[in-house]
Amino acid sequence: MNKKDKLLGIDRSITRRDFVGSILLGTGAVLLGSPAPSKILYNKQKYNFSDPWTGYGGVGDYATSNGNTRAVMLESHQLRDGEKPNLLKAAKSTDEVFDLVVIGGGFSGLGAAFQFQAKSEGKSCLIIENHPVFGGEAKENEFEVEGYRLFGPQGSNAFVTPTGHTTLSDDVFRTVGLPLNYSFADEQNNFGIRTPYDSYDAMFWGEHKFDVGHFFGKKNNRNWVKNIWNDDLKRTPWSPELKRDMLRAFKGKDTAHGIEGLSPWLDSMTYKTYLEDKLGLNPGVTKHLDPILAISNYGFGCDVISAYGAYLLQLPGMKGYFNIDPLNLNETTNLSFPGGNTTYARHIVKYLIPESIPGDKFKDITHNRINFDALDQANSSTRIRLNSTTIDARNVGDYVQITYVRNGKVEQLLAKSAVISTAGFMARNIVADMPPLINNNYSKFKHGPVLVANVALNNWRFLEKLGFAAGRWYDGFGYFGSIRTPMQIDDDVMPYHPDKPMVMTFYVPFYTPGKGIDEQGAIGRGELLGKIYLDYEREIRSHMNDIFGPGGFDARRDIAGIILNRWGHAYVAPEPGFYFGQKNNGGLADPIKEGHDRIFYGHSELGARMNYRNAIAEGGRAGEQAAKIV
Repeated sequence: MNKKDKLLGIDRSITRRDFVGSILLGTGAVLLGSPAPSKILYNKQKYNFSDPWTGYGGVGDYATSNGNTRAVMLESHQLRDGEKPNLLKAAKSTDEVFDLVVIGGGFSGLGAAFQFQAKSEGKSCLIIENHPVFGGEAKENEFEVEGYRLFGPQGSNAFVTPTGHTTLSDDVFRTVGLPLNYSFADEQNNFGIRTPYDSYDAMFWGEHKFDVGHFFGKKNNRNWVKNIWNDDLKRTPWSPELKRDMLRAFKGKDTAHGIEGLSPWLDSMTYKTYLEDKLGLNPGVTKHLDPILAISNYGFGCDVISAYGAYLLQLPGMKGYFNIDPLNLNETTNLSFPGGNTTYARHIVKYLIPESIPGDKFKDITHNRINFDALDQANSSTRIRLNSTTIDARNVGDYVQITYVRNGKVEQLLAKSAVISTAGFMARNIVADMPPLINNNYSKFKHGPVLVANVALNNWRFLEKLGFAAGRWYDGFGYFGSIRTPMQIDDDVMPYHPDKPMVMTFYVPFYTPGKGIDEQGAIGRGELLGKIYLDYEREIRSHMNDIFGPGGFDARRDIAGIILNRWGHAYVAPEPGFYFGQKNNGGLADPIKEGHDRIFYGHSELGARMNYRNAIAEGGRAGEQAAKIV
């Protein structure tokens, strides 16, 4: 190990324990789609932490399932690489018949199973999931540091408690027994810092409610500016023109169209066009908003995303249209379970399969280990089959024939109905008899990649010295990172003191303004997938030393471990016309939602925007469609 790596602490963190004897294979195979050296690694170390590309996965139930691991990618890429015909020839029947088979075990798949069971009686349901753990992006990373269990979200994060009924998710939330009131550790002492409760709110919507630093400057003239909006940007280095237009965008209520016909009008242009051409704002405003738009929901920046998508998020330039809106996102405080929305997904599974997690208390379901043996039992009305990659689904007479790969074997079963709760690009590869219209519409679903990095800290004294808990920067690794105020789970509270361990979460977008969306996707996935774990670890440690050094941060001393969660197709990216650009002002998702024969489609991409609420609602809608035909 070289001197620079030692100075960064790469030889000291808990992650080193799992890299002893690692084989550093090249990453060219990832970019080129070749199975060559990586296939060797996959065969020998399918769920081994010593995989130098996937890297350290933490401890606990989710240690082998941090994002899209190499093992999961290689099995999924068999579809992309034309292996399907050969796999189908090798398929052997399990002699099983289910009333419903759901493909995909994230929120949408769980929503489909929940609603199917609610609308039918005594029917059987199997969820087929390709990852080692259910949950989709609603999974957590777990560290053990100085005797404390620490958690961070792999992806899905932020929730609000139901206050009425707006989607199926509100009913599910109550039915599965989640509390309606929550307490947080800052109620005892906040150490003079307003710390966010989730990882998104401080990026924009709730920034005024928390202490947020912005890192400006270049080379030796660099510094943090805290709470830039408190004095209307006077302390920022921006030009007077940019400051003026930033205030217009973020605090003003300018509009460019009446309420009537607003939605299809916004969907006819990009957010960049709306900001710069319709509102006449400085391009610097667009540049500032690019990563916020990309991370909050759409994967890419303002130059390729529909302005209607920005409207749905109530982003700058849209405030004037929401004078009577019942849900003001700027005044709604997002909350977060310890591992993001993992706790919600676990409660749904516990409800559907009572033996899946021991104990009945909130603390039990949140923190107890999963009983994996209970997930796929023949006597259970709902079952979950993990590590199973579906490669084919087709209507055959009165059934849907489903083929999947599990433990290297190709298995086949029958279902009276099927719900596809996986991403659209996967659905196109899986469903053999997909109608041309649905196939064509799915081909227009573009996807943006995201990296979520959770960094376990031995302490966060550097943030206390700087005076904030979340920060944004304008070059280097990612663009934003924050700690969260720990939620109290019954009598269990994670440590909350500047001298105690904490997890800092970084959400990292990949976009290239000025290029087409397909090219941006290829470039972004190439960058996301083209580095081994060690490359990212060096980058994160160096960057944190650079920006947090003024607060006394030292990566060698202060970082306990790092977990990477790579999501190659994290968000659907709605281009102009996605929502209202089809026949009769319809959207691309409309005909897909109708399904065909015994196959139905229900996943968050078919909702207005991707989040846990729409995932459950869309999955539930498809589950109810299935219940009607069995």
